[in-house]
Amino acid sequence: MTCRFYSILTILLLASLASHSQVEGCTDKAAINYDPKANANNGSCRYAPTFIMPILKCIQPTVLSENSGMIFWDNLLWQFNDGGGLPVLYAMDTLTNSIVRTVKLQDAYNLDWEDIAQDESYIYVGDFGNNLNGARPKFLIYKISKSDLIGKNGNFVVKPSIIQFTYEDQPMRPVIVPSNTTDWDCEAMISFENKLFLFTKQWKGKKTVVYELSKETGFNVAFRKDSLGVGGLITGADIHVEQKRIVLTGYTISGERFIYLLYDFKGSNFFSGNKRKISLLGPQQTESVSFIDSNNIYIGSESFSILKPRLESVSLNDFFLGR
Repeated sequence: MTCRFYSILTILLLASLASHSQVEGCTDKAAINYDPKANANNGSCRYAPTFIMPILKCIQPTVLSENSGMIFWDNLLWQFNDGGGLPVLYAMDTLTNSIVRTVKLQDAYNLDWEDIAQDESYIYVGDFGNNLNGARPKFLIYKISKSDLIGKNGNFVVKPSIIQFTYEDQPMRPVIVPSNTTDWDCEAMISFENKLFLFTKQWKGKKTVVYELSKETGFNVAFRKDSLGVGGLITGADIHVEQKRIVLTGYTISGERFIYLLYDFKGSNFFSGNKRKISLLGPQQTESVSFIDSNNIYIGSESFSILKPRLESVSLNDFFLGR
């Protein structure tokens, strides 16, 4: 009985010491409110305004003038066009800036393809754009096995499986609204662990809401997790899984473009850690983003007015120093 008493006492003492040794606050030295005493990040970090100029890599091939989503896999940059384009993936060799593979999705239709994500076994193409009238009753994600792509060159066809979904808090009968006024639009998606995560594009609220979605084929429900005020429209997302770094890209209604870096978050609570906004110089309609490695990204912009579709690179080394 005495031994058990001392064991319980020891556990309580250790728990007490642990709670007292944890100091919550901003742990990022780059933040303006960095707290050197803090050892537990509580997501409170704030940053001075930061502006960077992306480096032009190339003007996109004509066939990708409406590029909307991208991932880097198998040493190629996989892209596709926005709604109304062909149901096709274009694989670009980034050394020559030329398209080396063209993959058509069998029995697929590009109603409003907006983003693409990947895990070890699959590529996911999101047909979930909803800016026309905000009243799409359901959304699609095409699930493509990477084994169907490996070792093939040139032009070929693959047959994807399909994930269908609705949002848990979307009205059963979506209300028709004027174009570009809904908060039920989405252009950004990542894969993390065994789930897909969608970042919405709120035309009215100027926030993004993150939803969690099963990767299983068939019908699913996307469950709301959290929201973040971004002051604009989120148009693309990617994650570097090993380093647990997320990049979101977007622009404001007046056309200023930006990226958000999400890092040092807990589990899949992506807004629980650091949320750093970086403004991008130069007028473009930026629609897509992809990590090339842990410290470098490509961003894609579609043609708009007199602006040509561009592929640009951005180094994130300065923002992840010491990490």
